[in-house]
Amino acid sequence: MKRSVAILLVCSLLLGGCWDEKQYKDVTVVSLVGIEGQLGDIKAQFAFPIFEDGSISYSTSLGSGTTLREARNDANHRTKEGLDIASLQVVLISEETAKSDLYNYLDMLYRDPRNRLGAHMAIVQGELAPYFKPSADVGNDISSHYTELIDTAIKYTFIPDINLQKTCSTLFAKDLSLSLPYIKIDKESGIPEIAGTALFSEKKFTGKTLDKKESIIFNLLRTKQGRYTRFSYMWKSGGKVSPLTVEVNSIHKDWDISNNKINTFYKLKFSVEEFPHDSLDEKKTVKEVEDFLSKELTKDFTKVIHKLQDAKSDAVGFGRPVRAFHPALWEKGDWTDTFSELDINVEVKAEITRNGILN
Repeated sequence: MKRSVAILLVCSLLLGGCWDEKQYKDVTVVSLVGIEGQLGDIKAQFAFPIFEDGSISYSTSLGSGTTLREARNDANHRTKEGLDIASLQVVLISEETAKSDLYNYLDMLYRDPRNRLGAHMAIVQGELAPYFKPSADVGNDISSHYTELIDTAIKYTFIPDINLQKTCSTLFAKDLSLSLPYIKIDKESGIPEIAGTALFSEKKFTGKTLDKKESIIFNLLRTKQGRYTRFSYMWKSGGKVSPLTVEVNSIHKDWDISNNKINTFYKLKFSVEEFPHDSLDEKKTVKEVEDFLSKELTKDFTKVIHKLQDAKSDAVGFGRPVRAFHPALWEKGDWTDTFSELDINVEVKAEITRNGILN
């Protein structure tokens, strides 16, 4: 009996292996994918590294087809090895394509268990071609350029931190709308840059976006801040004007939800990064700055919420506590419609906790 068990164990080790193993020599590793067009006529671009004479450069292959899978198969005809997207870093989608059901274009990426679900997602302004071959020099590794661009924007709270997995799961959520980074090409430099946040309603891009400052406010509404979150204003008091830059140290939110109204309260603690007027050793000045910030931020927070309501995009996630604890409000109808007409009040309280080394 013991001998039989030993033989079985040895045989199991010999038979073991990786069911999904692929040799890199047999495939072309794709790190950047771009999707444009509509179902039935999809065009996809695939960027991948090429190693020649000890140096690395990037090439692209264009494919077309009725689906993304067929477009990839078509692109395979123009590469020496089959295109493999298991190490995908970034997915770019044209804004016109995103205005139809987005999941139709992502199913292939999300369904295959070999694919990397941590890939960044972004919506791009205009056509895809300039983003794969920008007129300005962005280095040899085009996919790393977008990865680092998005990572930096997340670090500075310019855009939501969202990947392929979060994108697809949010698309099926009834109580939360999708938001994705929005990228455009700067007209003067020709370099792709973060322009803000693209807003979705249900599974479609609304065509409406938040700029970078509004995106920071949006992330604070979600209490999802990056490593750095800074605001700049022109402070005015008693005829005096001074630049004022502050950094958010912490944020606390409190939502009061009833059957026909949501009152939101946010308390933000700041450190002062720039304030030439100074006099922050005086309580009166500190109080004036805090009151000024509270007033300006309340206006900015309210403006962003109105913009979200106008787009019927509950990307902040008010629907989640409503669905869980306020069935009467949730069951009034489709949540996107209810959210767009809901009375949402905002109050922001600013507190200066650090004023720097100068008084």
